[in-house]
Amino acid sequence: MIWLNPAAAVLLAVVTGVLLERRFGPLVASLRAAAPASRQDRWGDRLRGVAVLALGQRRLLSWPFSGIAHLLIFWGFLVLNLEIIQAGLEALVPPLNLERQYWWGPIAFLQDLLAAAVLVGLALAALNRYVLRPRRFLGSHQRDATVILILIALVIVTQLGIYGTQIAVGADGVVNLRPFSDAVAGIFRGEGTPAIWAWHELFLWAHLLLIAGFLLYLARSKHLHILTAIPNVLFRSLEPAGRHLPLLDIENSESFGVSRSEQLSWKQQLDLLTCTECGRCQSHCPAFNTGKPLSPKLLITDLRDAVLARARGEAPPAGFWHEGGGEAGPGLLGWSIEEETLWSCTTCGACVEQCPVVIEHVPVIVEMRRSLVLEESRLPREAQRALESVEQRGNPFGMAADTRMRWAEGLDVPILAEHPEAEYLYWVGCATAFDESNWPTARALVAVLRAAGVDFAVLGQEEVCNGDPARRLGNEYLFQTQAQQVVGTLERRRVRKVIASCPHCLNTLANEYPDLGGRFEVVHHTQLLSRLLDEGRIQLGRELADGRLTYHDPCYLGRWNGEYDAPRRLLQAIPGVKLTEMKRSREEAMCCGAGGGRIFMEEIRGERVNRVRVRQAEATGAARAALACPFCATMFTEGIGSQDLGARLGSADVAVLVAESMGLSY
Repeated sequence: MIWLNPAAAVLLAVVTGVLLERRFGPLVASLRAAAPASRQDRWGDRLRGVAVLALGQRRLLSWPFSGIAHLLIFWGFLVLNLEIIQAGLEALVPPLNLERQYWWGPIAFLQDLLAAAVLVGLALAALNRYVLRPRRFLGSHQRDATVILILIALVIVTQLGIYGTQIAVGADGVVNLRPFSDAVAGIFRGEGTPAIWAWHELFLWAHLLLIAGFLLYLARSKHLHILTAIPNVLFRSLEPAGRHLPLLDIENSESFGVSRSEQLSWKQQLDLLTCTECGRCQSHCPAFNTGKPLSPKLLITDLRDAVLARARGEAPPAGFWHEGGGEAGPGLLGWSIEEETLWSCTTCGACVEQCPVVIEHVPVIVEMRRSLVLEESRLPREAQRALESVEQRGNPFGMAADTRMRWAEGLDVPILAEHPEAEYLYWVGCATAFDESNWPTARALVAVLRAAGVDFAVLGQEEVCNGDPARRLGNEYLFQTQAQQVVGTLERRRVRKVIASCPHCLNTLANEYPDLGGRFEVVHHTQLLSRLLDEGRIQLGRELADGRLTYHDPCYLGRWNGEYDAPRRLLQAIPGVKLTEMKRSREEAMCCGAGGGRIFMEEIRGERVNRVRVRQAEATGAARAALACPFCATMFTEGIGSQDLGARLGSADVAVLVAESMGLSY
């Protein structure tokens, strides 16, 4: 009955095509109708990202066991695509058998080798999922994963059966360069030729039907990432940690942020469809790991369910992570995503940094906060008070504006209005200026800059909050108001170079102000001090009282702005210093808990993030934690004091340690 193969193959292709259009058509239509997102720049960087992140699986391989399992399955599937075409051609045109071509031999060998590799990868994946069961799988769709593993295994087994039966029957001209199929052939040798050909036909059609079923199943599976992962990596944000936030047109927009699935951009929807539910984001999330109602993974899957339901014209499903929630409706907030889930985020960017397909969790969380704040005026009371203080007093701490320069008493710090030719503006920042525990950082930095002969000045009373807290908390209107005021002041004072002690200020001034026309050369104080050290303008000659140090990476300096080395270079240049890294450091560093406006809110669920991080620092045996952010300094001070660790662990900014080694008083 082999002569029926071509007609049956055509029928199978047509039916599969029609069903695929029905399944995938609504998803494609949803993407095409979604809000725009500009991702068509720097194609060289985008293609390199595909090579490293998608094809090279760099982030997955950071966890070798599961990474190797996925790598074997991934590359096996890439080559399997060629085998699928081969099987389809054999069904359509039986006389066209590539196995008879000598030039096909190396390709056949590679196909067979990778088929075996896929089976090994599946075994490792099954061991990981059903025996080892890491906590990051919490909330993932177990049944879906099981179905996919079984389908992939059956596709590979039938592939080996197709070529094993050809080898067993001794088909004329077949070039046997398939070692694993040859092993399968041993099962059939000794049977009659008609029986072996019948098995061959069974394997061939089972193989094609399984592939068709697999493709149809993907439309409702988390394994849709098989089709969307490479495009998602290609169109990723080229900025670290997903820090890019679109600038809202406050005056002309009809809505603000995201409260309904149709308001998501096509890239945000593609993110949702690409989630692999691997849980790497969840495993590194400071909120999730301290008992808060936020799992970046489940946030994404809840949003994905909402998008898929709308695309298919179905009733939206209830979110499975939140507790309670309102009645199911067309929106996202209140039924699919809890408000407290959004406010739990510290915007540290660990989720984006860890995601193997570069999903941008943080921007969509902030977009949803925008909707809550700007459209419904709903935000935690403490956060509301902080934003009101920004409006009324120019800082989020509720302090009188005329106390901004108290940190500098007795130092005779130059004011820019009186010293307009200064090379650098030292942007002190509200957290440093108004929190007395951070005053030593500013005073030490001033002493070091003077010793190095750096020409600098401060704005004094002209300095106001740059709007970072407002933007992270979702009040884009207030952010733009503050930003425009600051940009106007800096341009009026002809500022071109800025030193920032606060990584949050650094990020806002350097990366977000250009959208509003403010372009300045902004450096963090550790970056400038490291440069001065290299130039020989500062000398680190004295040993510290106790040189056992550990360094805490601020999220907005490290993940958000890629600076990990400058603070470490400074610390390691101090005589006698022994720098011990925490278990989670650099790209994997844990947040102090202050970002995303959390420093202005109480933690009412689970454990305080900063206390967990302080214990991680204390576990290194260091005498002091070296810091490079005033928010982190405040959180470490509380974490050390509240846990009675002061006898074993202290904390100090890198600038303070540098000043100590230089023998400076301040």
